Amino acid sequence: MYVAFDVPEHFRQLPIGMSPEESYAHASANAREVAAGDPEVERRILREVHGSSQALARVGALYSGAVVGTLGGEPSLATLTVTATEFPYGDSARIAAEGTLQSLVASRGPLWSGNVYPLPCGQPATVVTGPRVYRVPQLEPPDVRFAELQAYVPVPDGPSLREQHMLTVGFATPAAKHWEQYMPALVRLLRSLVFTTQPSPVSTAELQESA
Repeated sequence: MYVAFDVPEHFRQLPIGMSPEESYAHASANAREVAAGDPEVERRILREVHGSSQALARVGALYSGAVVGTLGGEPSLATLTVTATEFPYGDSARIAAEGTLQSLVASRGPLWSGNVYPLPCGQPATVVTGPRVYRVPQLEPPDVRFAELQAYVPVPDGPSLREQHMLTVGFATPAAKHWEQYMPALVRLLRSLVFTTQPSPVSTAELQESA
């Protein structure tokens, strides 16, 4: 089973599953600039890039990217990931989506909300939004507040998949004031989802069984 979707413009992708050599080729210029001539700092940055790329591969990531820039003259940052993992959701994708919505909203607390939306690809999407706080000890203050969107789409059954899968789209930004400006791109991504049994030039990635 293959999945294709439109990636929002301006997002810079981190390749997934890179080897150490590929990680070096991908990140060496930026690492050298950030390291400012310190070889140990440069090596640490390259190790982190390689580790992140391998970690994304292990969790079933199909896409991972970030955008750093300005919106309305103010600094802005956002991250975007798309993953696919084995998830036995049962005989009805709609019931699975509704159950996922109820479970997520109940577990995340009163500041989270969501709904189930039909997509042009024929599958339902559970979409939930809310705040999350990440603790980064190196910063002062250490608590960094993010606004997040998570969408869960049951993958249709296909001959190449022995087990059912769930596609997850995760978006986060610490620039909550820019939330509304990012949302149209997320809506376009979800509405562009296409699941196919054959590869095509626009296919983003192949969904595979876990080892």
